[in-house]
Amino acid sequence: MCESVVYDLRNRLVAVGKQLYDCGLVVGVEGNISARIPNTNNVLIKPSGVCMGFLKTEDFIVVDLEGNRLEGKLAPSLETPMHTAIYRTRSDVQAVVHSHAPVATAFGIAGTEIIPLQVEMFLYIPNGVPIIPFEFPGSKELAEAVKKLIADFNAVILEHHGIITVGSSIEEACLLSRMVEECAKVQFIATMLAGKEAIGWETLKKKLLAGKENMDFKALKKKFRA
Repeated sequence: MCESVVYDLRNRLVAVGKQLYDCGLVVGVEGNISARIPNTNNVLIKPSGVCMGFLKTEDFIVVDLEGNRLEGKLAPSLETPMHTAIYRTRSDVQAVVHSHAPVATAFGIAGTEIIPLQVEMFLYIPNGVPIIPFEFPGSKELAEAVKKLIADFNAVILEHHGIITVGSSIEEACLLSRMVEECAKVQFIATMLAGKEAIGWETLKKKLLAGKENMDFKALKKKFRA
């Protein structure tokens, strides 16, 4: 693997970490991010105990898909087993973001799944964001629970523990994390204004799927990504 490619990936991870921190999706040393190193079975992952907003390129640890540390001076994230389980399960996933987005996290605590009330949210999370029952951070049980559900979803809520999003790049996984938080805010406000009837799944699907045949969903999704 070309060193310049890995260095570029480290820089992109630093930028995403700062973005998550600046957006208030992580506080202190909480949260973790990782990215698959192209054309390898290795992953760059945030170290344990380092604030997301102040990461340096050299901080990231290289681990294999079993979580064994290959490079790096610091200890890899406590959640390394969860990240590597996702990569082993989804060959299409190139990056993972675990944030503690406050509103989305509150939905998990309340036992309320997030559904995509806005058209742009529907493009990214058409089946909503399900909740994974609580397991202790860093545990094999949590990794297994995430592994089962992430096979069919790009975003999940960890009860009492934040959200996980995945993507074809670290930027896409970050964007999805931000979108899930935005979706949670909209859902909360809509529920306060109109009650739970404002968020019925069946009505929502009829509205958003009605014009699907006449809409270029790929172009629209690209627009929102930009």
